[in-house]
Order: sequence, then C-alpha cells, then structure tokens
Amino acid sequence: MTLRLDSHHAVVVGGAGALGAAICRAYADAGARVSLYDLDPDAAGRVIAGLGDGHRSGRVDVTDPASVDRIAEESGAVDSVVYCAGIAFTAELHCTDWAQYRRLMAVNLDGAFYTGGAFSRRLIEAGRQGSFVYLSSTAGLRGEAGASAYCASKFAINGLMESLAAELSPAGIRANAVAPGNVNSPLLRSVAENQAAREGTTVEEMLDRYAHAGAAVRLVAPAEVAAAVVWLASPLAAGVTGHVIRVDAGQMIG
Repeated sequence: MTLRLDSHHAVVVGGAGALGAAICRAYADAGARVSLYDLDPDAAGRVIAGLGDGHRSGRVDVTDPASVDRIAEESGAVDSVVYCAGIAFTAELHCTDWAQYRRLMAVNLDGAFYTGGAFSRRLIEAGRQGSFVYLSSTAGLRGEAGASAYCASKFAINGLMESLAAELSPAGIRANAVAPGNVNSPLLRSVAENQAAREGTTVEEMLDRYAHAGAAVRLVAPAEVAAAVVWLASPLAAGVTGHVIRVDAGQMIG
C-alpha cells in the first residue's frame, strides 16, 4: 500500500536540523501540508523553501510555554504533530555544567511537555483525532557513559509519550516515539567531537565506533528515521499507540 497523506496537516516542532528537514520532506512527498517551527526561522524557511508550494514556517522557542501555545493556536486544524527539538552534550556526571544541563532539559523535555499540552488541548476541544510522534533515541533505552543528561531526557520522553497515549486514546488521538540510533548528522558529529576530546582520540575514530556499535555496520540515514515518523502519523499505523520504534540499523542487538 502506498503511503499517501493528501489533505493531512503536519506540524513539525524544532525541525530545521537534519532529522527535522528529512521528516518535512517525507511528509511533503506523501502529499501532506507541512508547518515547520524552529528557534531559527531562517533555517526553517530554507527547509520549507525546498518543499514546494503550500507549506509554511515560523519561529518558536520551545522553552517558553507561551511561544508554544502561540504556534498551536495559529496552526489551526492539525492532523499530526512531531516533536524533534533536541540538543546534546557529553560529560561525566561529576563534571556536568549545570547551566548546560538545564538548557538541555528545557529543550529536550520541557518543550516536549509544552507541545503535547498545547496541541492535545486543541485537538480535544475540536473533537479531532490526530497523532503525536516524539523523537526519542536509543539513548532513551539504555544508559551511556558520559551521556547521563541526554539519556535522562530521552528516557523521560518515552515516559511522557506512554502517559500521553494513555490519556488521549479515548479521544482517538495516538502518541508514539521513534528512537533513532546513531544518525549521520551534524548533531552526531558534534557529540563525536566532544567525546573524542575527552578520550584523546579523533572524530573519525569516534564516528567509526558509532557506526559499528552492536550489530550495526553503518550509521542511520535521516530519511530512514523520517519514514518511520510519517508511517506512525499515517492511517497505516491507526492501531499503534504508546510504542517506541527503534530505527538503529542493529545498534541495540548483537
């Protein structure tokens, strides 16, 4: 069955990065109309400009509940919401910069709560069915040395998603998460740079290690993650809610 989302309106929050851009492209290719919001409106605009006509972009600060509420109001009728805002840093717990920690939690977790609350309230009030997809991580399924803050934020995303799915199921609204493994992206390279500096090795060595974690033999492509997100938002996944779908090329097996 070909996945088509004609007349579908998707909101992608924090989507101007590599993964968000791939998700927007996958939605557009399926016929959906995309509204992309990001802290960097210029980057968001560049992503939208590559999708053709009928899509739009705007600015949001996911750490500000009023900003999130504003985009939920201006989005109008929505069929699916994807939360993919996220940042990362590596540090052993006893060396953690607490300002950096607080910023990570504000973006990765607080914004996810604000987004779920603002959009679900409007879906319920309108009597509309819909779908939420949160970008989690394999780091939200297993702890990693030097990544306690990031792992904690992604474990928490999974708990939020499961709770939201339980709350919204009676209204016909679904919630799921996608847990990418090591995705070939600028974010992964940034993590590799930090970890390489801590361990006294090279970025290339770190990326090769990531690519061969577990049974994996390569990094994950952003388009592979995007395909899972769009499938979860589609009628093909109508019976799927409360799940975390791994897209990790075998990282967590073997």
